[in-house]
Amino acid sequence: RESFFGSHDNIVAFSDGAEYDFLDGARLDSLRDVEILTLVSDTDEAVTASFDVSQDTATQAILSIVITAFVSILLASMGLLFSRDAYQLVIHPIEKMKHTVQQLSENPLLHLERVKNNRGNDSSETDVLEQAITKMAALLQVGFGSAGAEIIAKNLSDMGELNPMIPGVRVNAIFGFADIRNFTFATEGLQQDVMIFVNKVAAITHQHVVSSGGHPNKNIGDAFLLVWKLKGGKNGTKSSGDLQKDLYNSALAACQRVIRDIKSCGNLASFLDDDGGGNISTAWASSLKSYNVAIGVGLHKGWAIEGAIGSKVKIDASYLSPHVNIASRLEAATKQYRVPLLMSEAFFTGLSGHVQSTCRRVDRVMFKGSTDPIQLYHVPGASDWSNDPVSNHNELVAITAWDEDTYEQYRGLIRDAQNKIDSDNEISHRDVYDCLINAYLDKDWT
Repeated sequence: RESFFGSHDNIVAFSDGAEYDFLDGARLDSLRDVEILTLVSDTDEAVTASFDVSQDTATQAILSIVITAFVSILLASMGLLFSRDAYQLVIHPIEKMKHTVQQLSENPLLHLERVKNNRGNDSSETDVLEQAITKMAALLQVGFGSAGAEIIAKNLSDMGELNPMIPGVRVNAIFGFADIRNFTFATEGLQQDVMIFVNKVAAITHQHVVSSGGHPNKNIGDAFLLVWKLKGGKNGTKSSGDLQKDLYNSALAACQRVIRDIKSCGNLASFLDDDGGGNISTAWASSLKSYNVAIGVGLHKGWAIEGAIGSKVKIDASYLSPHVNIASRLEAATKQYRVPLLMSEAFFTGLSGHVQSTCRRVDRVMFKGSTDPIQLYHVPGASDWSNDPVSNHNELVAITAWDEDTYEQYRGLIRDAQNKIDSDNEISHRDVYDCLINAYLDKDWT
């Protein structure tokens, strides 16, 4: 007994059943239940011994705290790593997609930054989805253009059913109509390569139009409809186009640059040299080398209805107005007047004074479908013969000479006019004719 008590200094109570043989009351009272270990004898359950295990309990508590802290730190770290991966791979791409859609609904013509994929074939599903949304948005912008901005904005902001057939909007704008010269001849010779030809002409045309503040609208085979919107012209409100001299000047300058750049390309063979146009058939090769690439442009200012044309099966975002038709007829008239560019008086009056001084009035005509005559103007610097101006009457007659068929058709009128000019009795006609010829040679076109 003495040996046992000597080797177990943590014993606080011992009972043989009848009474306590040993009891450290003060120490026992200071311990909690968890700090007391009571053992019962196997042979006699009345014999019990109680031990102070407070040190062991404290050691276990410290170990539990350490383990709990370690597990907490480990879980927190793993949670942060998981959250970061989840944000980068899932949440952030979804937020960017939502932001892209919101931006497009507010500004359908917004230039979207392309999603760069630097991970090659290891891209995640969200990367593929994000790239797809960006590409589809870019395709919407390219397909609809500025005229379809309202269609894109309306359907992206409305979570209901797709409805591309939104009401049209009245706008005031400058309309340009450009057409490739002798396109049928080029098509027959180029065959499938005609797409390369048309797209290269379109690239030159669209580049200058966009840089001048305009928007390409429709590509109709060999023709292009170009639009420069004027501010303050929606919903029938008064247009501030008369104050936008810079836009008128820019539109005219852009068309002149298009004509100059396309004309500087020379013949069709050299025009297609750098774009894979080397598959021209031998039978057409010599003919196409003599085909000089050229384009004609008509410019007019007026109102139009901007909106969707078609049905829910297929729509085009474009402009409906007699003023668009006038721009087309102005371009067609360039072939008759043998000039690459004609503009209406409505467009001419919008130009600044110094630009107007470089233009000359060509004619006053009544187009089909028009109720009033239209003054036609031309910029001599864009003329087919502007680099080699005439200096006398004979040169003027030479460059404006008619072929024999035309001469036969108008023989009577020409003979009558010639007789009046040469007749002594019609001296006034001769004076007027000489005055006009001299005025033209002196570039007095007013």
